[in-house]
Amino acid sequence: MKAFIRIIQISVLQLLLVLSTSISVKSQTFDIDTILYNGDPDKFINFVYMGDGYKAEELSAYIEHVTTTSNFLFTTHPFTYYKNYFNVFAIKISSNESGAQHPRTAPDCPPESEHPSLFVYNYFGSSFDYYDIHRLLVPTDYETVHYTLLENFPLYNSAFMLVNTPYHGGSGGWISTSSINEYSNHIVVHEIGHTFANLADEYWAGDMYAAEKANMTQETNPNLVKWKNWIGYEGVGIYQHGESGVAANWYRPHESCQMRFLDSPFCPVCTEAIVLRIIELFGNPILSYYPDQSNISLTEDSIQFNLNIVKPEPNTIRVKWILNGNLFTTNIDSVKIYSNQLLTGNNVLRVEVLDTTNLIRADNHEANNTFSLQWVINKNTSNIIVSDYENNIKVYPNPVSDDLIIEIEDNNNIVNFDIINSMGQVVYTGNLLNKTIVKTNDFTPGTYIIALENGRKFEFRKIVKK
Repeated sequence: MKAFIRIIQISVLQLLLVLSTSISVKSQTFDIDTILYNGDPDKFINFVYMGDGYKAEELSAYIEHVTTTSNFLFTTHPFTYYKNYFNVFAIKISSNESGAQHPRTAPDCPPESEHPSLFVYNYFGSSFDYYDIHRLLVPTDYETVHYTLLENFPLYNSAFMLVNTPYHGGSGGWISTSSINEYSNHIVVHEIGHTFANLADEYWAGDMYAAEKANMTQETNPNLVKWKNWIGYEGVGIYQHGESGVAANWYRPHESCQMRFLDSPFCPVCTEAIVLRIIELFGNPILSYYPDQSNISLTEDSIQFNLNIVKPEPNTIRVKWILNGNLFTTNIDSVKIYSNQLLTGNNVLRVEVLDTTNLIRADNHEANNTFSLQWVINKNTSNIIVSDYENNIKVYPNPVSDDLIIEIEDNNNIVNFDIINSMGQVVYTGNLLNKTIVKTNDFTPGTYIIALENGRKFEFRKIVKK
């Protein structure tokens, strides 16, 4: 069944007006439950829930409702791909009475038998019939909502209000609101489209809500419309909102989208807007790196570079390692660079990270959303400890087609070695005392470096695989 939900965009201006004219603030600190935790709230995207109309003895049910709603959200495309980027918290707030107000002032109220008049003393003043729309369920005490968030979790990125009522309703704007009826999971997903990604409804919500947004426009030229790169893909086009009045001048990208029908998926245009918002809020997906200083003096014959990257699932992150302006290797989180791959003096190692997901077709995506860092590596040959094995090492045959023999004469210590391809990737790791055989059948033809290490001493050999 197709289900509509009417929403209201509570503007920042309205909120500030309420706050500036208020006399007192009803807010305090509350217990907070962690529903989903992936990392430091200073870095990760934080979704914060509050509940209204839950009495103290109903707070366990509230946590169950939050958990169910959150789990549903992260099984919804595209949030399911980016679950690793989010934290979810629930502020536990009790009300004196259960439920939500229903003053029956909206012209479209159903019969009394379907939804009776209700006067409920809840914490945030959540009420149906807001703006004379029956299903518009809104926490009307904006000031308390605002200060409760600020005092309990100021790092929130999006806030949700779950209202303990079984009747259908919800709203969007600066805080997403939903009842807990059978549509509540879908309502939360729909409302986060508004609150989190600033999406418009794709049904006609009313003349006052018409505005240029990612999924709403007055442009009709398919070469100029903001979703031009999606036209013709999975039903994306330019669809008129209505045949008369203001609606006739506005267009949506799809005929069946979560922003129009609650039981539909997000269309490709809305999906892109959500993913771009995730990337914008999260920023650089490189959480940490080693070495953690940007200027390095090389004192050993090799140095390891490591990245800790937050990735979507499936992983669409592309990693480029660039050494002195030349592509060194790609799509690995760790590289080892040896002294013979560096110039004497300063070298620049740069890493660039980009989410190459096919959910984004925006023209400026790569330019705007490539994140990078770099190291300056100073190579001073007088500071590097090198090996005295030079005359003792034999590597043969060279070129090699099958068995490669590595031999060290007059050696009393175990020697570790890596075989590295031309892209700087280690393709084989081993150790030997005097002699070992390496099968190279699976090696790609090309040039390889064998780096032998005993403590802080290194020696290199170059081989060619036929």
